[in-house]
Amino acid sequence: MLKKKNSTTVEPPETVTRSGDTVERVAAILKSQILDGTLVPGQRLISRDLIEELGISRGPLREAFRRLAADRLIELIPNRGAIVRRLTRTEIIHLFEIREALEGQAARLAAKRIDLGKNRAYFEAIVKQGQAQKDRLVMSSFIAHNREFHQAIVKISDNPELAELIDRYQLAMFMTLLRQVIGAEQIIKNSIEQHEAIAAAILAGDPEQAYEAMRLHLWHSANGMLDRDRQKTANALQAKG
Repeated sequence: MLKKKNSTTVEPPETVTRSGDTVERVAAILKSQILDGTLVPGQRLISRDLIEELGISRGPLREAFRRLAADRLIELIPNRGAIVRRLTRTEIIHLFEIREALEGQAARLAAKRIDLGKNRAYFEAIVKQGQAQKDRLVMSSFIAHNREFHQAIVKISDNPELAELIDRYQLAMFMTLLRQVIGAEQIIKNSIEQHEAIAAAILAGDPEQAYEAMRLHLWHSANGMLDRDRQKTANALQAKG
């Protein structure tokens, strides 16, 4: 008779899969809330509340936090936990330099591919939705459309690796911080006008003009954030004085 070998307890594959699915779900929920501005820069993510709200255990939540930190959406601070990232001026500039290169290239590729398959009809429908935003002037609705517009360009570019990089750098705090600079209505009007310039270049099949229109759009957002940062610093110095 064969002797029974000593063995360690191994978690069943289906249990591992379920745990992985939970991590994916939690990370997706929190990322979505950051991207739509529900969770704002500087806000602390309280583990106890999230565990109860999402019906999960501490382990998957910790792993979801690690994934969001890797995507630069949150910071993990010893003795304080997870906090939605608040960008410094230098980080804002560096990240927008990256976004210009990535999203500018996506716009170039979209202009080259606009007449392939159903790309033109698909993109025209997205642009039409944006025109309706100018009448509604509702920030929550615009934020969703803004992301859809940028994602449409990435989709048409048909470059999965580029899409993955762009998604990583389209951080929610850009819109959240900019909203405090000039007010919701002005953001919507300005952004839709800039979207229309990008769309016109893509629909005309002009890659370089598409890149330039995207560049101007992104740096308009960056400059708004930098203006807010300068004003905040000035107010703080005035208060001390």
